[in-house]
Amino acid sequence: MAAELTGTYKGDQVFVTVGPVLISGFSDGDAITVKRAAQLYTTKVGIDGGVARVRNANKSGAIELKLLQTSKVNDELSELFYVDNFNEDGSPVLSVSVNDGNGRTLCSAGQAWLKALPEISFGDSVGARSWVLECADLKIFVGGN
Repeated sequence: MAAELTGTYKGDQVFVTVGPVLISGFSDGDAITVKRAAQLYTTKVGIDGGVARVRNANKSGAIELKLLQTSKVNDELSELFYVDNFNEDGSPVLSVSVNDGNGRTLCSAGQAWLKALPEISFGDSVGARSWVLECADLKIFVGGN
């Protein structure tokens, strides 16, 4: 059987929004990571080999965004963090989405918030700032391109 092209991936066609902010200025490498906090099922095996499974109701997870330290979006995320940090009611809780414009992968949450400020370092090259959004209701559809 001859080799077959299965699709083309273009990183500049992955779009991320956090509340009203369109994220740009991503670092190289794995700049966007989406992960559920818990597995969908846990299993228990009895002494006779019988297997039971438990469906986990936990829908929480995290989205990590790695931005170049030069990205102006760092300013906008800092502003969102400080609005949250100094507001007594704990807002803003924001929507977040990750959409692969080349393909069919879509990740979203209606209830997300910035977990902490990123660790900051300075060196002899452009560094990255890693922002983590905690999500109460993370939905993930893994599609192809």
